[in-house]
Amino acid sequence: MRILWTDEALDDLAEIVAYYYAEASPRTAESVERRIIEQVESLPPFPERIRKSERIPGTRELVVNRLPYIVFVKLTSDAVVVLNVVHTARKFPV
Repeated sequence: MRILWTDEALDDLAEIVAYYYAEASPRTAESVERRIIEQVESLPPFPERIRKSERIPGTRELVVNRLPYIVFVKLTSDAVVVLNVVHTARKFPV
């Protein structure tokens, strides 16, 4: 099973990294980016382990461990499609 990132998800990730780069440090930004990517990359053997989303029908939500982010994904027969990376304080979708 492969992982596909939508342009919107990549934009979300870039904005998150830029925020931490500006507000904290390059090291923190890299750490945050690495944690999000590693958790997404851990999904393929058992992507059904993450909860079904009540906010967006047909998707699942990966709560990023020790960070205030949720990754919305859609599962297909051969891929995990990353749709968005959203801060938990944000009302999504709106």
